[in-house]
Amino acid sequence: MTGQEQTTAWSARKPGLAATAYLLSYLLIAVIGGVVVAPLRSPIIAGIVVTVIGAAVLLVSLLLVLSICRLRMSPGREVIWTVAMLVVFAVVRPAVFAVVGKWVGHPAAGKRIAEALSVVPGQFLLGNTALIVWAACLGRLVSRLMREGKLLLPVAVVAAIADIITVFWGVVAHVSETAPEVVATFSAAAPVAPPPNVSAPILSAVGIGDFLFLAAFLAVAIRHAMRPVRTMWASFAVMLVAPLAYWFFPSATGMPGLPFIAAAVLWANWRHIEFTSEEKRALVFVGALVLAAAMGLLVVLRR
Repeated sequence: MTGQEQTTAWSARKPGLAATAYLLSYLLIAVIGGVVVAPLRSPIIAGIVVTVIGAAVLLVSLLLVLSICRLRMSPGREVIWTVAMLVVFAVVRPAVFAVVGKWVGHPAAGKRIAEALSVVPGQFLLGNTALIVWAACLGRLVSRLMREGKLLLPVAVVAAIADIITVFWGVVAHVSETAPEVVATFSAAAPVAPPPNVSAPILSAVGIGDFLFLAAFLAVAIRHAMRPVRTMWASFAVMLVAPLAYWFFPSATGMPGLPFIAAAVLWANWRHIEFTSEEKRALVFVGALVLAAAMGLLVVLRR
């Protein structure tokens, strides 16, 4: 973070207050957006309004993640917050219990718990915010594995490759086809959906992994005096255009988000990523191994 970013942004000086404000803004925009969109009859106007609301909610979500990453916490407190937010997430998004019930072989019990906890109208909005906060806390913990800022490069590249494989051919693709409710449970769905027969160029959902890795990258950028604000805005920009990828993959049931986020992170912090000649040679060697492993895995998965 540059000196100017540290001194001029109120959200940087008071990240706790900023996180609260962004969380409340998310809920407010979503509720008002739903009320505004419902009576619209013109497909064009409805599409424009939904697109604007979707962009606003996405921006507030990323600002919330950035503010959480700015909070000063020890590793121990990060663990406490992560566990606490996991509990909150499970309570406000009770579909988690239905999913876990299926995993452990007691689907009826999981379903009963989920039904008992589904008591608040519009509870999915609370689930969205809890998921974002929980993912941000998890991302902060993951970021501690990156002891140097320049490690953003290999981690971002590997994460992007892994995301492409899992979403198109791996675990995520399999779960999306056989148990789409699992993907929905662990994603923040767009709070305002377009009316029937209306298309809007917005992300229909953002998975927990996207928020987790974005938080990890932002936390590293903050810790190592890089460019967290530019990283957030670059991520927002690429996530706005990410739905256009469906034009090239119209049959895709999901779209990997980490390649877009990784590209934004690396662009925003490129001047801060420097390696010695020896490290560059090691990166090339490891990169070749990762690429070969990814290609081999892809061949196996596509059989």
